[in-house]
Amino acid sequence: MQVNQSIFRGYDIRGLVGTDLSPEFYEHVGRAHGTFLKKLGLTQAVVGYDCRATSPEYSEAFIRGLTWTGLDVVNIGLTMVGIFYWSQYYLNIKGGAFITASHNPAEYNGLKLASDLSETLVSEGIQEIKNTVLNETYSQGEKVGSVTEQNINDVYFKDVLSRFKNFKPMKILIDGSCATAGVIVPNALRSAGFEVVEKNCQIDPTFPLGTPDPTESVVAKRISQEVIESGADIGFTYDADGDRIGIVDDKGGIIWNDIIVALMAADVLAYHPNSVITFNTLCSKLVQETITKNGGKPNMVRTGHSFVKKYNKEAGGAFAGELSGHFFFSADFYNHDDGFYSTARMLDYLGRTGQKLSQAVAALPQYISSPEIKVGCPDDQKVILMDKISQVLKQDYPQAEIISDERRAGDGVRLELSDGMFVVRYSQNGPYITIKFESNNQKGYDELKVYINKLLHSYPEIDWGYGVNVESLE
Repeated sequence: MQVNQSIFRGYDIRGLVGTDLSPEFYEHVGRAHGTFLKKLGLTQAVVGYDCRATSPEYSEAFIRGLTWTGLDVVNIGLTMVGIFYWSQYYLNIKGGAFITASHNPAEYNGLKLASDLSETLVSEGIQEIKNTVLNETYSQGEKVGSVTEQNINDVYFKDVLSRFKNFKPMKILIDGSCATAGVIVPNALRSAGFEVVEKNCQIDPTFPLGTPDPTESVVAKRISQEVIESGADIGFTYDADGDRIGIVDDKGGIIWNDIIVALMAADVLAYHPNSVITFNTLCSKLVQETITKNGGKPNMVRTGHSFVKKYNKEAGGAFAGELSGHFFFSADFYNHDDGFYSTARMLDYLGRTGQKLSQAVAALPQYISSPEIKVGCPDDQKVILMDKISQVLKQDYPQAEIISDERRAGDGVRLELSDGMFVVRYSQNGPYITIKFESNNQKGYDELKVYINKLLHSYPEIDWGYGVNVESLE
């Protein structure tokens, strides 16, 4: 089958609906993934999908491909991807897939392909699926597999909520950004005794408020205002498939997720002293400082939820977190990201410590930090551009510690400065590069902002027609 090969990315598949993706494509990938799973000796798969308009149709086509190879399928329907991962344990099924494009815009869809409990394919596995599709080297089953439909949301919530004993009465604002979590999370929190204020919790796959991305300033500012107006104690939002979260504190303060990584690391270390805590290269210096202060062992790894999950598992980490809002409570739950569990864990932490979120954040080391900034760069140019930028950074900052190895940086470079840090990397998910910078003082922050802005504008490969949080460079 002829396909746009660039949609097979570092840890999932993402492409444009109607251009890169079609029901036929999904059926072929289903056949390829079924062939892959059969090589592992697996005979079953679980399939779920997010709120995107094409997800039900693509799910049906993908399931046709799986059953063609002889695999039996449990279809769990519309749900959050964390529930999908949990279902693998509940149903004792290692194989599966979740139809989603995560935080990409409405015109995208994609796939996360599972081959083991809490495990999705990365790099080599994704490439094997691609090559199988290109060559159509599928393994047809002796008979067509069966399909069983099962809604497991309620039993999932019962399990998760039973794990927490420190909830206190709180008024919680949930802004669903017109995506999947909005029709699932509010009632689950009400069942736990919380007062819930709903905003934008109806599903609209056109994403009229913009892409459901908790890392975008426009999303965070909207929720900040909603928290203030409603008098809520805390506000949460989610991406389209519900594995990533965004949080606003009781004062409407926007809390970027590396700060949440630090808070949750401290919480986990209270239960698991001296543990390894994994975090990605985009995180603030305060994360490593907080881990060390609380007796943990910092483990910085490259960006990408599948890479974070992999390296955390290898290190035996108790917890892992990313700036993007993926959190893995490996010692207490499972080694996968789950937006609802992360929500409940934060509420339990605040109940246990008797704090408002604003108070907990104020006790951390303080940095002036940018959000995660994204600027456009074509897929076929971003890797070469990153190499060019890396060389310039090494020349311009000779006193900085340069982190550019495969394990810790992978797709970019991080510069550790005496008073801050900054990162430039290319994305595995789309045609853009990502920037993050910070300083412990305003002068240092402003100097970094000016430098990075000038640096990026010197490259014609940068497409300023696409950008997220680019106002933070102005």
